[in-house]
Amino acid sequence: MTHHLVVTAIGENRAGIVNEVARHVSDCGCNIVDSRLGIFGNEFTFILLLSGSWNQITRLETTLPLFGQSQQLITMMKRTQVLNQPSYVLSADAEIVLADRPGIVNRCTQFFSDAGWDIQAMQNQTLSGEHSGKFQAHFQLNLPEQLSDDQAQHTFEQLCAELECEQHSFRLKRKPTTGNSK
Repeated sequence: MTHHLVVTAIGENRAGIVNEVARHVSDCGCNIVDSRLGIFGNEFTFILLLSGSWNQITRLETTLPLFGQSQQLITMMKRTQVLNQPSYVLSADAEIVLADRPGIVNRCTQFFSDAGWDIQAMQNQTLSGEHSGKFQAHFQLNLPEQLSDDQAQHTFEQLCAELECEQHSFRLKRKPTTGNSK
């Protein structure tokens, strides 16, 4: 039976640190099923979904704290199960750009939650350089199947108007449904 573990490692960004984490995972006999890496200030965050036998996962669970300490990393882990995600008929990529101010991310996540839209991924940042003072956010969303494309677009436009977005885009993707013909 295959077991799964979610691991997060946070530490100072330096050359080779991601390789050290990947090597430790490999040395324990685990497989990296999925991963995300982000750089925030001078820190990196590495999130991994690992798979392996019970013995391999247990070995990683018992050796990771000491490994993390030796690499000056904060590590967290949790066993999980990989379930088949539901296939959503309607999804969207949404992007906004507006003047930076506190509370934007919270306002967006609350809006999507109230609308019944499931956030699958999000990435946001305060821009610099010629766009200094601006905030950009990108969301990958799953939407209720019964929602029409026009309703989804209108709902997103409401959020953009409320936030006074300077730029925005909303790209819907609808998977074709197959009906039973008799």
